[in-house]
Amino acid sequence: MNFQNPSEFDINTTQAPDAPAPPESLKEAGLTMAFLSDLILKALYTRGAMIGRDMAQFLCLPFKVVRESLKFLKDEKQIEIMGGDLVGEVSYRFSLTDLERVRAKEAMEMCAYTGPAPVPLEDYVEQTYRQAVTGIRVTPDALAAPFSHLIIKDDMFNALGPAIVSGRSVFIYGPPGNGKTAMARSIGEFMNQAGGAIYVPYAFMAEGSVITVYDPSLHQADENQENSFIDPESSVRRLLNTGVADPRWVRIRRPVIITGGELTLDMLDLKYNAESKFYQAPIHFKANAGCS
Repeated sequence: MNFQNPSEFDINTTQAPDAPAPPESLKEAGLTMAFLSDLILKALYTRGAMIGRDMAQFLCLPFKVVRESLKFLKDEKQIEIMGGDLVGEVSYRFSLTDLERVRAKEAMEMCAYTGPAPVPLEDYVEQTYRQAVTGIRVTPDALAAPFSHLIIKDDMFNALGPAIVSGRSVFIYGPPGNGKTAMARSIGEFMNQAGGAIYVPYAFMAEGSVITVYDPSLHQADENQENSFIDPESSVRRLLNTGVADPRWVRIRRPVIITGGELTLDMLDLKYNAESKFYQAPIHFKANAGCS
């Protein structure tokens, strides 16, 4: 490969985008008291009694944020405390009252989503722009490494760098077997080498609806991501909201999503589950800041 016009993209590589900061309050979390209370009721309904610490970890929120809703539900006699120790509220065991099992069931029928609390749509959009491919800077040598196993004409290779970091769609076409998929995978590998890992939310809120984003079948969680469920030190830091990223976001490799003739227009729209009453993001959402 000859670099005929290296000056077009002869600039330094960049670091991975900053992690989203954890919320300090319910308002910063972008959630209403009513929504978080329902999320807690549904968690207790599906999982049974839970310790305050476990509830915070399950919802991926600092305990100081969850405490507000737990206190509200206790004052309203919707939940009760079954025990605890001298550590404080974080060690209390909370459970549903008999009367509120009906309320929790109604909340499940309205939306069966349980799990990490969703982030606001505005935060998702902001983070998406922050880690867009336009922020990736590249040198010819850096671009050459992921394509070293391919034979590419010089004019094609010289066009790849500016095309990739333009932030616009790149259309690769040709007959079957000419290397389109291999090039797409190499582009994704370059993005990961030059741009680093990114963050995607488990879910986000839009107009009162929950849309799930993180998909373990398509997203590869970064091996350096802390696991607060098995790491006691990380667990304590999350509860205290110090020195950690917002756990509602998952640190992943930039996704490379490959599809073929099975792609239909329906796959590019939100997928609504009529039974669970929440949405799943389409594949091009899940490929944000990556390659599809």
